Amino acid sequence: MKWSASHGTEEKKMDCLQLTIPPLPQFLTAGHSVWQAGMQHFPRTFGVFDLLLVCRGTLYMAEEGTAYEIGQGQMLLLEPGRAHVGSHPCEEPTEIYWVHFSHAGEVQHLPEKEVAWSAVVRQGTDADQNPVDQYLYLPKHGSVELKQMLPLLEEMLRLRSVLTMEHAIDLQLVLGRLLSQLQAGLRGSRKGSRSHAVSEQVKAYLEARLAEPYIAGQMVEELHFDVDYAARCLRKHTGLSPLQYHHVVRMGEAKRLLLQTALPVREIAARVGYGDYNYFIRSFRQTVGMSPGVFRHSAIGYV
Repeated sequence: MKWSASHGTEEKKMDCLQLTIPPLPQFLTAGHSVWQAGMQHFPRTFGVFDLLLVCRGTLYMAEEGTAYEIGQGQMLLLEPGRAHVGSHPCEEPTEIYWVHFSHAGEVQHLPEKEVAWSAVVRQGTDADQNPVDQYLYLPKHGSVELKQMLPLLEEMLRLRSVLTMEHAIDLQLVLGRLLSQLQAGLRGSRKGSRSHAVSEQVKAYLEARLAEPYIAGQMVEELHFDVDYAARCLRKHTGLSPLQYHHVVRMGEAKRLLLQTALPVREIAARVGYGDYNYFIRSFRQTVGMSPGVFRHSAIGYV
């Protein structure tokens, strides 16, 4: 995602919005129009998100004193409860799509570089009665891949024009796909970073040695990174220290073996690097929320 500069009396250096999910955002309405030269958005404050995507021309908007120029192939996400208005009339025909959606969960601002994209979400069990908090990340203002967005926007408008109760859920799903595309573009901006490359090397090292004890000095010798730097890079992109990530990889392999093989639990413990069988049982229970035996049977007996 390429970030466009914002201009105004109060520069805001925030890359993205973090929305707590569930609940998922809910589609309200959408539209498509061409604004002629001289047209300007009226002042408004309302309680929903307003996603603006520009296909050609330039739209000039201001939100709470910060002005944005949304050019061809760019978007702006206006937030509920914040006054917005056209900061300047369109200077040429400007084609836009707009999507209104609501969200009842918490919203926070944060720099994209602080997003722990690979942070592990706790796996639910049959005993859970509430979902685990997760997050959706959306860019505030930036460039988008219009070729990927336009089919979704057109499908959204088509469904809206002929909507029946039978297909109401389909419209909500299209919104989800659209927001997922926006998040994917946001995430793609970091893949070329040095810290991401180091994080990927550390992950690969730990995954290849899941059955071995984690020894920081040995990892440093093989990867030729300072241990603190390597740990910072991994935490930046996963939210986990090397020791924590190593544990997650071990538990992931243990769960795979429990579900896909008939190996005894004791042998599985050894295969994922636990010489102490009782310690493996305790660690698995603390991580997954149930014993290995119950986890294995849960895939068969519970629905």
